[in-house]
Amino acid sequence: MQRREFSKVAAALVAMRALGLERPGMAAAPGAKAAVAVGTNLSGMEWAKPGLRHGLSSAPNIHFTVPRKADVAYLADCGITKNRLPIQWELLQPMLHDTQADAAAKAAIGNPGEFHAGYASYITGLLDAHAAAGIRCIIDLHNYCRYQDFRYQANRAVVGLTAPPSPLMRPYTQDPAQVRERIFSLAEGATLKISHFVDFWQRAAERWKNHPGFGGYGLMNEPHDLPRPGTVVASTSGEDLTIWPAFAQAAIQAIRALDKVNPIYVAGNEWSSAMAMATKNPGFPLAGDNLIYEVHLYLDARSNGHAFDFDTEVAKKSSAGFGNRAIHANTGLDRLKMATDWAKEKGVRVALTEIGMPIDDARWAAMFRRTIDHARDAGCEVYTWMGGNHWPIHGYAINHAPGWHQNKTLEPLVSGVLKASAGIAQATLFSDGPAHGAAGVPVTIALYGRGNLARPLTLTVSAKGGGKLSRTQLTLPAGPNSQETFTYTPAANEVATLAYAGEGLPAGLLVPPPRKVFSLADPVAHAATGLPDAALAILAKYNACKWDLADGYSDYLLGAPAADGQPVRAVSDSGYGSSPGNAMEMINWTNTDSAAMGSMAVPVMRVKNGLKASQHAGDKTWGFWCKKTVPEAGIQPNPQNRVPYSIEDAHFALAVVSSASPNTSGLVFEASRAEASYTSELAFANGQPMARWVDAKGQTVMLASAEKLPQNRPAVLTFASAPGQQLFRVNSALMGSGKASFAPGVYNQMLIGWGFANYYPRDGFHGNIHAVVTGKGFPSAAELSVLERYLGRLAGAAAYA
Repeated sequence: MQRREFSKVAAALVAMRALGLERPGMAAAPGAKAAVAVGTNLSGMEWAKPGLRHGLSSAPNIHFTVPRKADVAYLADCGITKNRLPIQWELLQPMLHDTQADAAAKAAIGNPGEFHAGYASYITGLLDAHAAAGIRCIIDLHNYCRYQDFRYQANRAVVGLTAPPSPLMRPYTQDPAQVRERIFSLAEGATLKISHFVDFWQRAAERWKNHPGFGGYGLMNEPHDLPRPGTVVASTSGEDLTIWPAFAQAAIQAIRALDKVNPIYVAGNEWSSAMAMATKNPGFPLAGDNLIYEVHLYLDARSNGHAFDFDTEVAKKSSAGFGNRAIHANTGLDRLKMATDWAKEKGVRVALTEIGMPIDDARWAAMFRRTIDHARDAGCEVYTWMGGNHWPIHGYAINHAPGWHQNKTLEPLVSGVLKASAGIAQATLFSDGPAHGAAGVPVTIALYGRGNLARPLTLTVSAKGGGKLSRTQLTLPAGPNSQETFTYTPAANEVATLAYAGEGLPAGLLVPPPRKVFSLADPVAHAATGLPDAALAILAKYNACKWDLADGYSDYLLGAPAADGQPVRAVSDSGYGSSPGNAMEMINWTNTDSAAMGSMAVPVMRVKNGLKASQHAGDKTWGFWCKKTVPEAGIQPNPQNRVPYSIEDAHFALAVVSSASPNTSGLVFEASRAEASYTSELAFANGQPMARWVDAKGQTVMLASAEKLPQNRPAVLTFASAPGQQLFRVNSALMGSGKASFAPGVYNQMLIGWGFANYYPRDGFHGNIHAVVTGKGFPSAAELSVLERYLGRLAGAAAYA
């Protein structure tokens, strides 16, 4: 890296320490390339539009999410030098400057032209975080040349205008017909004019031009389908390509009258397509200093970022920008080159402000690497899609969202490729694989890195047991996201421990933790002499997840073990549900940086008699979330990052909890679909523990204890379901059973201490959680008893003393 990059990293580390987050070990790799700004889109603040103005689609941390300060500090620690912040025009400027509104509308919505104080504070807070980390941030107006507005009547009122239930939300009308979409146009009767656009950017420049974290003006995201000449409504063909250049030129002149220094990022027509920059933007290049022309491209056949299966995309035998030819290894590079060649010819700069790398196929990574290598060689900035911490981002097929695994931050795959291109050497090591095997049958285990290794890394692996390793020395190749596999063939009826070691490792690089492989012939019998190993062997048999609050950390972004009274934001899967590309993390990404984010809180660690539990205060606490994805035919048929079961499958869950209220109601554990209502859950209702299943057709099975759970006394709650049978137990006693077979419903999330359904949070219970396990299958009654005893003893439950 250049000296400037190192100075920014140093500032980032200061910011990390201030937040209690720190990671050593970043260095320049041999042959590091010259510095070009590289970062991600901190998505989240622009997600509220679908129901904005005609519904309650404006709650922070639900309908949109502001990235946390910790997100910025972590990215800077990874070598990121600049980010792009998509914002929503309607949320920042709720009323356009020339709106004729009555007093009631102004009181509810705001005065004409004024920026919303709360939303503006979110932006300032993020710029503060960037400045503290020594990096910068582009403000990107993510509106597609449109503005969703109320219809103001002749008397200047809004029909059905309604105050929101919270001051953090926005007013809306109960009549959807009273909302309209304005769009850029140069014609008579235009609803969204150059004066509106200029006014917005003048106000933004006056507010943020001198902020040390400010990195530029992203004038407008992806202009597209603008009106035909002489018209004022969106078109599907024949759009007037002069509209956007005219608006952009006016905004540039207005900004430059106030700010002659900060860069201005100018998008292009046709969705800012890299392939259209040279041919679809009459008048480009525009007049003005320090302009950077931004382009977007994705790697799929249509270059729209909405298809993720490599073979399906190749089979389409078409490629945006090139016609009837299949995508190939150089598709992204070739698309970008159309823009960089134009920029070179015109003597201007270009930035690739959106590109995504699908996560499930190494061929996408190779295409992505070639593309961004060309960008760096051409002096073109790169910003990935998508970072941030809004809930739909986690688990999405293209994301730059870190996770948590084996008590370490799990770097997103795209970050490793960015580091390799930039010549940044920084990585973390993990190991995953099955932990259950029959005697004499090899078990395949993966050793892998996340990030970028500057040179090959050799580790040794040893086995304490009677089985056989396929090899004892493993070498991870240099480069991003390296992986090697080996096998262990267990002996009969053993518990083997595999351990890694290495000499001369880069500073701060730790080997993965030891792992066990079980070949016990009868784990239930083994419990008489070795309960922990017996229980773990059963979990390994079912590839089950285990989240033990003894492993609770303060944050999933380089956090530390949570002490008594500290927030808990991360719990690793210490069971056997995880695999490379599918870490079963339980994390909390709720933004609580300020009161302007809402009144929600994260769980708090409580330690009693040396035993750890997360404390949940009912509807005030948002718990932990393991967010995954679902298969989509033709889009993503076989994603790796999946919940281990669907509602129709055999599945089970156990939780050891204590109630803090005699009448508590709310969720303990939920497996479900975030966008639907079908679910498998453990919960409380008026102090009584219960299990409940609801399938996609509304069929419901609810099994409950007749007695309330005594306060502050740990108990183990268990459910199991298979086609034609369900059961619910409390402290190993059967509370009820069912005989349902559920309609198919694919799950894409699991949550602890709360729930989420139909796009909205569900309340958690009031009490403490010590541990939760879940997996696919239907354990025998004896196996469940072993698991219940094990979990009960983890929490000091009197029933299992």
